[in-house]
Amino acid sequence: MVLGISLIPASIADSSNPLGWEQSCAAGDFNTYASELGTNLVAAGLQNSVIRLGWEMNGSWEGDFIGTTTQEQSLWATCFDNEVTALRSASGEHFLIDWNPNSCTASTPYANYYPGNAYVDIMGLDVYDQSCMNPNTAVPFSQLARVPAGLITFEAFAAAQGKPMSFPEWGLVSSPSGDDPAYIDGIGSAVNNGNFAFQQYFDEVAGNTMVLGSSTPLSNAAYQQEFGN
Repeated sequence: MVLGISLIPASIADSSNPLGWEQSCAAGDFNTYASELGTNLVAAGLQNSVIRLGWEMNGSWEGDFIGTTTQEQSLWATCFDNEVTALRSASGEHFLIDWNPNSCTASTPYANYYPGNAYVDIMGLDVYDQSCMNPNTAVPFSQLARVPAGLITFEAFAAAQGKPMSFPEWGLVSSPSGDDPAYIDGIGSAVNNGNFAFQQYFDEVAGNTMVLGSSTPLSNAAYQQEFGN
């Protein structure tokens, strides 16, 4: 099981001013939530889960957004460390913690909010077939990979930490590229030639994302060629 888990309760989420909840979380105020979650996952037989804790944290659309200052980002990392420690306190757990930014954001240095190797097992990047800088223009995979917070930068950072990577979310979008087998091939090449733990195509319609199937015959064939059925 691969689970996306927020750092904080939704009731206190505040992406516009995260300093308050980050200070509280860094002080350990939410550790009991993480500890209880870990215990419940083990009890449910999900002790081998991959946990995307605070996923897409560098996106301002997330309630547990890292913030825009180095103080906020450092506190966010401490909060993450606290909750990983609490999750791992569950007897019988074998969780894999996936630190999982999104490539479609401002170029905040990854090191500003990286929690440290002791708290991260996998480094994941969410990538979609759309340029954030030119969202209405179709661009090739090689260009998407070179955006400031994109795949090439992330691969180098992950290699420096000695951690395997993942693509916890990736996929096609209906506009501007649509059925784009070259993008599928680009992801497949990255996975096949890199140090990757897993990949998950986002096979669901949410906004302008596309499922693989009859509406994407070229991409569907490319996916089967790269990853199998």
